[in-house]
Amino acid sequence: MKRGDIKANRVTASKPIQNKSFKDLEEEFIRHAEIRNLSEWTIKSYKYHTQYFLEFAGEDLMCKDIGLEMIEGYILFMKEKKGISNPVTLNSYLQNISPIIKYGFKKRYILYQFVFPFVKGQETLKDIYSEEEMKALLETPNKKDFITIRTHTIIWVLASTGIRARELRELRNMNVDLINRAITVNQTKNKKPRRVPISKSLYDVLLYYIELRGGNEEDYLFPTVYNEILAMSSLQDSVKKYCNDRGVFKTSLHLFRHTFITNAVNQNVNPLILKRITGHSTMNQLNRYYNARTIDMVDVIDDIAPKTNRKKSYFK
Repeated sequence: MKRGDIKANRVTASKPIQNKSFKDLEEEFIRHAEIRNLSEWTIKSYKYHTQYFLEFAGEDLMCKDIGLEMIEGYILFMKEKKGISNPVTLNSYLQNISPIIKYGFKKRYILYQFVFPFVKGQETLKDIYSEEEMKALLETPNKKDFITIRTHTIIWVLASTGIRARELRELRNMNVDLINRAITVNQTKNKKPRRVPISKSLYDVLLYYIELRGGNEEDYLFPTVYNEILAMSSLQDSVKKYCNDRGVFKTSLHLFRHTFITNAVNQNVNPLILKRITGHSTMNQLNRYYNARTIDMVDVIDDIAPKTNRKKSYFK
């Protein structure tokens, strides 16, 4: 067998349970996920992507029929029938059904174990917000209505802390400690709470917003006009409109996190401190977010690359 070939191994530890439907497997897996206290968003994502898989494989799919060929067929289905060609998007669909299928391996509902295939693609660098774009977005707006001030403050928090959008939505008034200049993030991706420092500039922005916002300590920091949690779609739409109105057409919420991390690295922030602020579990995860700009690399290349002893230009 050549290196890289995938071999399926039959489960032989004990007799497989062959009469389990995939729907039953999903229900059991979701129940197990809830017991493990996985986040609500993670569980919703599993349920959402399972619907696509069953659309391809059929509602009456049995676990014993699941194999490598079926997963490869699912990839082709998503490409040809759903028009999804982006490798990152395709892999997100696979990553949200693979834990269920691996759970089926473990419980012996699926006859064969196989290495789950993922789609390879050329990685691209994200173009972070430039200094000029950030200046336009952070400038105090002329309009003073609640929606405008709320969105302006949201952008300041995203740009100044590198916090995730889902973490931001869950913030409450009591999570902001202006005296000690810290934001407590309790609802996190890895279930580990953290305290994020508040800069002097963000302090002024938050102080103005909190006085305008009012409300009780338990209220969401960035609510709807009805004082309810802000939907992710509403958050995205409000930031997109705010950015576009200021001539900035990069509107990704997560791009603020990439920008924050890149700028922090360029300022020689200690990686351990940066990891603590951003809430990454490993340095490898943190490294994926750093997008060195060419101009930043040019600034240091003369100190790294070999030097010529010629006093005149090399080509003269």
